[in-house]
Amino acid sequence: MKNNTVMKTDSFSAKSIVLLLLMILFVPAVSYAGWTWTQQTSAGNRDWGGITSSSDGTKLAAAVSWGTDGSGGYIYTSTDSGATWTEQTSSGSRYWGGITSSSDGTKLAAGDEVSYIYTSTDSGATWIERTSSDSRFWQSITSSSDGTKLAAGDGWGTDGSGGYI
Repeated sequence: MKNNTVMKTDSFSAKSIVLLLLMILFVPAVSYAGWTWTQQTSAGNRDWGGITSSSDGTKLAAAVSWGTDGSGGYIYTSTDSGATWTEQTSSGSRYWGGITSSSDGTKLAAGDEVSYIYTSTDSGATWIERTSSDSRFWQSITSSSDGTKLAAGDGWGTDGSGGYI
């Protein structure tokens, strides 16, 4: 009986060592997957509320939640994978929450955390206020790949107890 117990312990130790070696060898490869991160400073240091991308990663749009003076911020767009950014003042200075993009990057939608959802069909050059969305705390938003269907989350609700989708 004592030998049998020793074998189980040895077997457990051997399996643990093999598992540990596999984790050391393969987890870093999966975790990093060859990705590199480069800080992009051309849009400035801001309180970013959300960012979205076209499916190929070339068109990006990012929303600023709070401006440096405590007021709202603008939406910024990039057509070169984030190397350069353009401030889209036509979006208006708002307290932007989430932002989403169609797969080709032409249709954008963003939620203002103190009013409505806004949409753009020209990659962020012009924006339309969608009052049918009601004035809410639009904190998160997503779209279908063609940008024609939207779903958004109200992070506050009318009484501060939480919102709805």
